[in-house]
Amino acid sequence: MGLFNILSLTGCGGESHSAGTAGVFVDSSTENFLKTTFDETKKCTQFSEGNFDELSITLMPPNFPCKFYESGCSGEYLEPNHIKVGSHYIWRHEVIHYLLKLNTGDPDPSHLSPFFISCA
Repeated sequence: MGLFNILSLTGCGGESHSAGTAGVFVDSSTENFLKTTFDETKKCTQFSEGNFDELSITLMPPNFPCKFYESGCSGEYLEPNHIKVGSHYIWRHEVIHYLLKLNTGDPDPSHLSPFFISCA
C-alpha cells in the first residue's frame, strides 16, 4: 500500500482543484512558440515581407482532410494568410509556403525551394 501512495503522488493528476471551465483552450506558450519559430524561419529565409500578426492559424488534429493528399495532411497553407497546423513539427514548413508566396508570388507547392530543407 505504501508504494501505491508514493506512485500516485508522482502521476500526472496532481492535487485537486476546482473544476475548470469546459472547452478547449490554448496556453499562451503555444502562441509564443509559433511566433518565435515564425521569426526564426523568416530570419533563415532572409525575406522581408510577412509578419506573424498577419496570419490566421487553425490548430487541427495530427492528420486532417485536405485537397493535396488522399491520406490527409498534418499542415496546410491556404492563400493568402491561413495556416492549418496538425503538428508543431510541420509549422516551419507551412510558414515557408506563406513567406514564399508573399516574397516571390509563388508558394512553391512542389517544394523545390531549398528553404524547405535549410529552414524547416
